[in-house]
Amino acid sequence: MHQRIRERLPHLLTLADSAYDHRDHQAALLTAASATPSGAKFEHGGQIYRGVTQRAQAGPVRRSTTPAVLVDVISTGQRRDLTREEDEAFWAWAIIETLRHTGVRVEELLELIQLALVSYTLPDTGEVIPLLQIVPSKSNEERLLLVSPELASVLATVITRLRRDNGGAIATVARWDHHERVWTPPLPYLFSEDPRSPPQRHRPRLRQQAAQGRVEPRRSP
Repeated sequence: MHQRIRERLPHLLTLADSAYDHRDHQAALLTAASATPSGAKFEHGGQIYRGVTQRAQAGPVRRSTTPAVLVDVISTGQRRDLTREEDEAFWAWAIIETLRHTGVRVEELLELIQLALVSYTLPDTGEVIPLLQIVPSKSNEERLLLVSPELASVLATVITRLRRDNGGAIATVARWDHHERVWTPPLPYLFSEDPRSPPQRHRPRLRQQAAQGRVEPRRSP
């Protein structure tokens, strides 16, 4: 494991820069498409798109209640859901940056809540130090990590987005703990799926159901 880390560490900044650029590109593309009337063409990043009538997401409810912004790529005829693509790009960037600046495990990342951000005032100088509380996990020890300006910016961006998509507050959701086989109390998780959405296995995001009608998730065969 240590050898794999040494081999991959030189590429970390490349990964972080790529995630940042991809997030900005998808956000700009979504903004351009949202301002384009249905049926009209627009150009972005050297690609020509045609706007499609915005519609509500069919099937599972997404985190945001805004309609899906759809476009057709003129050169290929492919239809793309830019709302979903921008959402995926943002959370990929947020996860990479949080892991990079904290060094926490994925399991610890999934347990981060808004209340984990605390502050400590130095008794001598009165300076306020921001800290991130990591709940006991594999090491079974609680930790407090110093929040760097870069990490503070990432977490602030995550909190702002969650509040934007939930009417100004961070939604509290319950998480199924597969190890303890119990539901956690509803908490303001920072890296969680919308409680109205079904669990998705391909992303390191929390899996939970709505508070009512909770059923133990099916075990994979």
